Amino acid sequence: MFDRHSVLGAVLAVLSSVSAVSASDIYVSPSGSDANPGTSVTAPLRSINKAVNSVTAGGRVWIRGGTYREEISMARSGTATAPIVISAYNSEKPVIKGSQVVSGWVNHSGGIYKKTGWAFDSQQVFDDGVPLQQIGVPAAYGSGTAADGMKYLTPVGSNLSSMAPDRFWYDRAAKVLYVQLKDSSNPANSVIEASTQRRIMTVVGTNYVQIKGLTFRHSSAAAFMVGGCGVELGTNTRLENCDIQWCDFAGVCTGYQKSGDQILNCIISNNGDSGVGTSLHSGFVIRGCTIASNNYRQFNFMWHAGGIKATSDAYGTIDHNTIRDNKGNGVWFDYSDAGNAIMIASNQIINNAGDAGIMLEASKSITVKNNLVTGNGKRGVYIASSDNVGCYDNTFCSNTGVATICVAGMPRTGKTLTNISVHGNVVCNNSASDDILIVKENGTDIRNITCDYNLVYRASGTVALWWGLDGRGGWKGTRYTSVSAWAGATPFGDHCKQADPQFATSTSFTLRSSSPAINTGKVISGVTDDLTGVARPQGGVPDMGAYEYH
Repeated sequence: MFDRHSVLGAVLAVLSSVSAVSASDIYVSPSGSDANPGTSVTAPLRSINKAVNSVTAGGRVWIRGGTYREEISMARSGTATAPIVISAYNSEKPVIKGSQVVSGWVNHSGGIYKKTGWAFDSQQVFDDGVPLQQIGVPAAYGSGTAADGMKYLTPVGSNLSSMAPDRFWYDRAAKVLYVQLKDSSNPANSVIEASTQRRIMTVVGTNYVQIKGLTFRHSSAAAFMVGGCGVELGTNTRLENCDIQWCDFAGVCTGYQKSGDQILNCIISNNGDSGVGTSLHSGFVIRGCTIASNNYRQFNFMWHAGGIKATSDAYGTIDHNTIRDNKGNGVWFDYSDAGNAIMIASNQIINNAGDAGIMLEASKSITVKNNLVTGNGKRGVYIASSDNVGCYDNTFCSNTGVATICVAGMPRTGKTLTNISVHGNVVCNNSASDDILIVKENGTDIRNITCDYNLVYRASGTVALWWGLDGRGGWKGTRYTSVSAWAGATPFGDHCKQADPQFATSTSFTLRSSSPAINTGKVISGVTDDLTGVARPQGGVPDMGAYEYH
C-alpha cells in the first residue's frame, strides 16, 4: 500500500542527512570573507584559522589555492573514526606563509636600505624567494653558546657595520630592518618577505587531525625560543603530501609528549636547521618523504642539525624516505633510550655532511635494515654508546671520514655498548679511514658485539678493518687490511667476503647475477624483504646488501 507519510518522512531524513554532511565541510579562499558562513564553495571564509576552529569531528576544511599569511593555531579534535581533515581543494595549491611582504624601503647608505618601524624580530628575509644571510646571533640564542659550552652556530658579523650584499640585520632597539641585496639594488624592485610568525601552524593540543596537500613557508621561531618548527603536530596527527620548506629552524616537529603522529609523502627541505624534530613522542611514523638540504642557516651540527633528529625517548619508524644533502646527520637518535622499538628501514641516506648518515647516540632497541647509505661525511652509521642495535642488510658506498660502520662512542657516563649485531651489509668503495671500526669488549660496559656475513671491498687500495681499545685504552688497536686477517685475529668475520659486489651499473646498487653477495647473507628475524619490497630470500639464503637479486 502506498503510504505518502512514510515517503515524506524518508525524504526529509535524506535531506537532513545531506544538510548535515554539507554543514561539516568548511571552505576557505583568499577571496573569501570571515563574514561568510564558509559552508559552501561560493561563500568561503578568508581565514584558515577561523575555519579550523569552527570545524567539528568528521568535518573537512577545504582550502582554495593562493597565498595565505597567518599563524594557524587549532584547538578542535576529531576522533579515530571521524578525523578532522584540512586539505587543499581539489588539485589547487594553497601556500601558507609565516611572513609578510615588506614595502616602504628608504636608502640608508650605498646599497643598504632600511624599513623603519618594523615591529617584528624577523629571523628570515627573502629576496624574490632567495634567503639573505642574517647578521649576528638569532634573537633567542643569547651569546650563541649553550649552557654546556656548545656553540649553537658561528654568527656572521654582529651589527650594521657587518652589512654586505645578500645580508640583513634587525636593530631590535630601534625597530629597523636593514637589507642589502645581492646587487645592492633597491628592494622596492623585488618581493621582500620577512618572517613574522613563531609558527605557521600548530595543532599540538588536538587529536586525530589530518593535514593534506598544503604548502608551508617561512617562520620566525628563533625570535621566541631555542628550537621550534614551522608546523607543529599534536596527537595522532597525519601530515600527508605536504611541502614544508624555508622555515627558520625545523620544518616539522611531532607533538611533544604526544603519540601516533604520521608524516607521509611530504617534502621537508631547505629549512634553517633540520627537517623533522621529535622529542618524547611515542610511535611516530615518517614514511615516503624527501628530507633534503636542511640546515641552510648552518647551525652547529654537533649541537643539532640535519635531516631528522629524535631525542628524549622518542621512538617510531623511519622508512622509505630519501634523506640527502643535509648539513648535519641524516638520521639522529640522541638519548632515545627508553627501550621501545625503533626502526630505520629502506631509506636512501645520501651526502649528509654531519657526524654520520645514521647517528645512534646513547639510544636503545634500534633496527637499521635495508638502507642505501652513500656519500655521507665522517661515518655511514655510528653506533655510539647504545644498546640492542641490529645493523642488517644495508649497502654502504662512498662514505668518507672516520669509519663507514663505527661501533664505539665509549666511555660515556651511565651508558653501555651492548648487544650490537652487524650482519649482511655490503661495504663498498668507501674512502673513510676504516671500513669497519669496532671497540673491544671489556666484560663490563662493552659486551656482546657480533659482526659477520658482510662483504667489504675497495676497488683501489686495501680494505681497512679496525679493532681495539676505546678511549680509556688510548684507542690502541690494529687495522687489518684484509678480511682474512680480520677474521683470523678477531671474533668477527668468519663468513665475511672481500670481493667486488658487482653492482648492475655504475649508478645502481642492485646486483648482477654473478655477484658474490647473492645467497651468502644471513637469515635474520624480521628482515623479510629488501629496500624495494622484494621478498627475502629469493634463493636459499638472503643476499648481502640492501637489494635482493631477483
